[in-house]
Amino acid sequence: MFTAQMQTTIAYVKGPFQFTIGFIQRQTHDFKLMLGRRALHGVASGLFAQYSSIYATLLGADPVQIGSLQSVGNAVGALAAIPAGWFIDYYSLKRVFLLSTILLLLSQLLYFTAPGWAWLYPAIVLYYLGVRMTCTSCTVVCAAELPNHERGTGRGVCRSLSSVVAILTPLLAAWCISWFGGISLRGLRPLYAIQVLIFIGITALLLAGLRRSRINNTSSDSRQVLSSFAQVFQHGPDVVRLVVVIGLMELPWSLTQPFMPLYAHQIKGADEFVLGAIYVAISLVPLVASIPLGRLADRYGRKKLLLLMAPFTCAANLCLILAPARGGYASPLLLLHGVLFGFNSIGMAIVSSMTAEIVPQEQMGRWVGIISFFRGLLAIPAPLMGGLIWDHIGPQYVFVAAIAIDALVRLPLLSLVQETLHLSPSPEPALKADGPV
Repeated sequence: MFTAQMQTTIAYVKGPFQFTIGFIQRQTHDFKLMLGRRALHGVASGLFAQYSSIYATLLGADPVQIGSLQSVGNAVGALAAIPAGWFIDYYSLKRVFLLSTILLLLSQLLYFTAPGWAWLYPAIVLYYLGVRMTCTSCTVVCAAELPNHERGTGRGVCRSLSSVVAILTPLLAAWCISWFGGISLRGLRPLYAIQVLIFIGITALLLAGLRRSRINNTSSDSRQVLSSFAQVFQHGPDVVRLVVVIGLMELPWSLTQPFMPLYAHQIKGADEFVLGAIYVAISLVPLVASIPLGRLADRYGRKKLLLLMAPFTCAANLCLILAPARGGYASPLLLLHGVLFGFNSIGMAIVSSMTAEIVPQEQMGRWVGIISFFRGLLAIPAPLMGGLIWDHIGPQYVFVAAIAIDALVRLPLLSLVQETLHLSPSPEPALKADGPV
């Protein structure tokens, strides 16, 4: 009986593993390269994500100043999104990708050497320039390399494989911090030096391996720039609706992200190991659930799954609020917050699948740039607003505000967007010198 149970367990694990290997093997070279790049980027992000706001406070920043840092970064990232998308469409995807990675490298170098919190302004400007350009480039590659009926699965595979690597990174970061002296400047600085080395590796990988240079060969006449962006909105009202929904999907995250580790550390008493465990929990959910949920999205549609997963993010914020103020009793609810918040990452991947299905490939760079611009635009005031709420109303109300935005604004708008799974967008119309035909 025990042998039979073992065989059943092995078969249960082996099936998804074989499916994933088979799926990857039949994909293109550039998609496989993106999987490797995403995994390395996940390691770099996992090293500092839970400590950046704490690091800023150690350099002398208060909650409002932390919010202002994030708002400046979001503003710069928003401004970079549209030109990045246009350059991808008309010049070179590879050059934009390389530039964005070098900007991330320089950002972490500035974090490593910063003598005071104000020095983090140029660091976060470079970071968000790099992140927006990288996200735009990665989304364009996946849109170009994956067919509609496998796009949700492909995004799930990407999330799962990056989670395999990133799941141990927060605990590794906690061990490094403990080794170098605990949650202090001395303990946190070495994390940024490690990230510099990782981004050097990613730059070398892209330089040597990325094959796709240009999405199309359309003329780059500057007189056609505005009209070429206007063409993106000729695909119906769902284009505008989806832009707004995606922007609102990131708004609660932008509001709370700088303050979650600070709240867990200062209010709930979480040390570096609890903070590391929270981010392990956040990574564990995409590892386990991204591929199955991606396959469900490919079979039944993206919109239904997004609506079903929406309550998890709200519940995650409630767990953070309701965790006891101090002591070991806080840890289980903080870890549950991490588990539930992990579904937000899967939701963002599914939304990325929707964005790739509403306009043709030759407009993909401009389309993703428009989305990234609007997301960044909405995210500009959010962290500063979070800092003001923290200071003048109460820390817990930062997370209450995020729940209200999600439940009262984003979900009603999402319900108005049509399903994109079986859409076949019309090709890009020809351009005249003075505008679209």
